[in-house]
Amino acid sequence: MRLLTKWIAGTLTLALVLGMVGCATQRRPESQPDMRSRTHPITYRTPATAPNNVTNLRVANNVANAVSRLKEINSAVVFLTDRTAYVAVVLEKDYRAGLTGRLKSKVAKQVRRIDPSVRTVYVSANPDFVNRMRNYARDVQQGHPIAGLIDNFRKMIQRTFPTAR
Repeated sequence: MRLLTKWIAGTLTLALVLGMVGCATQRRPESQPDMRSRTHPITYRTPATAPNNVTNLRVANNVANAVSRLKEINSAVVFLTDRTAYVAVVLEKDYRAGLTGRLKSKVAKQVRRIDPSVRTVYVSANPDFVNRMRNYARDVQQGHPIAGLIDNFRKMIQRTFPTAR
């Protein structure tokens, strides 16, 4: 009987320990080898430019079309606020280098070529960011009031580009 009690106690202890270890998964650092899921801000900004000051939000299809014409980019969604551009890009399937500094600069240059008033360009190839930007653009194009989107958009920008000040 004592052996059975010890066996039950040992089994319960082992289950408890494994359950606690399984629930305490460690988050991996963002420095994953898959460069496509990382976000990279390109900042050419003035002190007044910050993601938490989202005003005058608008979809910039002409800028998105220009960015999409780059050979490394499959598609893009661009939102403009005052002097800041937020660019969500989907890279070409055969483009293996990821969102490099060179590509970010190329995207920023293309954005400024189309809209010279832009001073700060944030670029991300993060799939979640791309999907949210597409949904926001669709909502705006369907005539939903943009005032309701601004708070959600600002929060998304703060999560995607946390180091921007």
